[in-house]
Amino acid sequence: MNELWLGASAESADYIFLLPNRPEFPPHLLKKDYPHVDVTTLIAINGNHWRKIFTIMAKLAAPELSTWRTFRDNDLLTRVGIAFSAHQIQNVNGVVFIVGKTFEDACPISEQARLIGEKQHARVDLPYVWCPYLDYRQFPNSLIDTLREYILEKK
Repeated sequence: MNELWLGASAESADYIFLLPNRPEFPPHLLKKDYPHVDVTTLIAINGNHWRKIFTIMAKLAAPELSTWRTFRDNDLLTRVGIAFSAHQIQNVNGVVFIVGKTFEDACPISEQARLIGEKQHARVDLPYVWCPYLDYRQFPNSLIDTLREYILEKK
């Protein structure tokens, strides 16, 4: 099965995000070229919604939080992999973010998972993180900061 995977490979990614929805792609790209499309192009095609998704990813994955903008635009897809089907996250390396409720049956939350956050929450049993959809109403900066700190401390 040749399924869509964006960015860094499952073997090389520092972080992997399992997302319930896919961005639109430039019509001139063939499916085999999807992994090589850049963030700036995807944001231009998909708009503010995907800019926010990539921004939250970058804030979680950037080596230094202060560099998240540069990381998002230049390095995100070299260090982060993005999957769209639950079976794609088997046998992967790195921290795996299971985003939203779509994958609850296929990727149930571990009984050992620790609750992280105050108002909005994520559950963590590394290397897995069950988290809200990547939207600032559900995934505000306060949760990003707390989750980032916890992951870096435990990694």
